[in-house]
Amino acid sequence: MLIGSKQIIMIFIVFFLIFSFAIGQVVWIYLDSKKREDKWGILWSILAITPIFLPILLPLPLIVYLLVTRAFSTKCPDCKVKISSKFSSCPSCGCKLKEKCKSCGSPLKDEWKYCPYCNDKIEGE
Repeated sequence: MLIGSKQIIMIFIVFFLIFSFAIGQVVWIYLDSKKREDKWGILWSILAITPIFLPILLPLPLIVYLLVTRAFSTKCPDCKVKISSKFSSCPSCGCKLKEKCKSCGSPLKDEWKYCPYCNDKIEGE
């Protein structure tokens, strides 16, 4: 079975799009990690290169990067140090990030009306 010139052109276009998306993903991950001042930026970029050789894994590095860098950490509003989103104060500068429950001392979110740990009513400001 012979492959016609139209099929060759379509295959070339598909591979070109996959390659372009993969290179764009590597560049975006590197620039984003540099902007976020992540010390692992080069390592994230190397991880993002793997789909160029295995196109079936194309979205995987981007998904992993976004989950790891966005889900479990935040930056202190004062000193901009990366900290866990569970902290109620910054360990670097001492900035108060969350209120604590008066009954059990657990960190509270601003929108909560009741403490989910001890069911105590949170006093309004």
